Amino acid sequence: MASSSNPWGSPPAVSPKTNPGFFDLSGGEKRPSSRSFKDVLTGPAEAKGSGFEFKKSTVKGVPAILFSEEDVVRLAAPYQFTLVGKFTLRRPNLDFIRGFFRNLKLSGNFSIGLLDPRHVAIQLSNDLDYSRIFSRRSYYIANCQMRLLKWTPYFDIKEESPIVPIWLSFPNIRLHFFNQHVLHAIGSVFGRPLQSDQATAARSRPSVARILVEIDITKNHPKEVWLGSEKQGYLQQVEFEKVPDYCNHCRIHGHSFSDCYVVHPQLKKIKSNERVDMKNMTGPNQKTVVTENGEGSENCPTEVRKITAREEAIINKEKEETIKGILMMLMKKLMCVMRRLMTDWMIK
Repeated sequence: MASSSNPWGSPPAVSPKTNPGFFDLSGGEKRPSSRSFKDVLTGPAEAKGSGFEFKKSTVKGVPAILFSEEDVVRLAAPYQFTLVGKFTLRRPNLDFIRGFFRNLKLSGNFSIGLLDPRHVAIQLSNDLDYSRIFSRRSYYIANCQMRLLKWTPYFDIKEESPIVPIWLSFPNIRLHFFNQHVLHAIGSVFGRPLQSDQATAARSRPSVARILVEIDITKNHPKEVWLGSEKQGYLQQVEFEKVPDYCNHCRIHGHSFSDCYVVHPQLKKIKSNERVDMKNMTGPNQKTVVTENGEGSENCPTEVRKITAREEAIINKEKEETIKGILMMLMKKLMCVMRRLMTDWMIK
């Protein structure tokens, strides 16, 4: 379960009559009574009714409506369980996406809305569904990959959020600290705790505890935490599982800053030269293997050499035998299934 304190405030009130297939732009708030265009422009009724204060000003030479940071967070509260789905190549129809989420049998209502041709807003209604969906990081909908990004009040569709769900493991944690409140307190050191895995919740695997935490992967996080009293505590090891690469320059996932071709264009030339060298060494139709001693053959000073015709024939024969073995195993399983079906049919 997620932590009781949430940076976006209380969850939005969801009416049971709302259609789960459409994005509720009102954020779960009641619509105000009809007002004149003059009242909307002057704004006193809206400001008094909502409690949000703003002022008109100029920022960077353009007109600006300024809110306090507290009011920005309050305005974002109805969207605390919102994720953004990003489609890299192509995107299915919105109705298909809504049907996909409907088949997930979520515990609460949801709404799907289009942000731009590649991004969809996924507004969920509770922390259970939020943790369940976000923990996957990506889904395939109609053979289209949809990567999940965290929505924040400062989300920009031109960038990818560095806040991702990461499983934290605490190996050999002491038994009296094998407690949900303690584990979530440890997780709060790194980010926002979302949930623990089933074995941790049931305490069926006391050798290690695991919790899912939203972590900003651009920051440096400690690998140990002091657990217990100041005098009698100990250093607890923390392991981060499957941390994705993120580039602070491009603001996207998939590669790190040190491997960025934009920041380090020489890397692209180096890797291109390496591919050319490998092609020249092996030739267009030649296969290579490493010699047993790792030093290469006399005719090839690098750690590769040509495969002889005899060796290639042996390799091809082994592949054929492997394929035949797999086919025979599949045929046997198929025959067993057919016998069972025939037996059931005869009994009926």
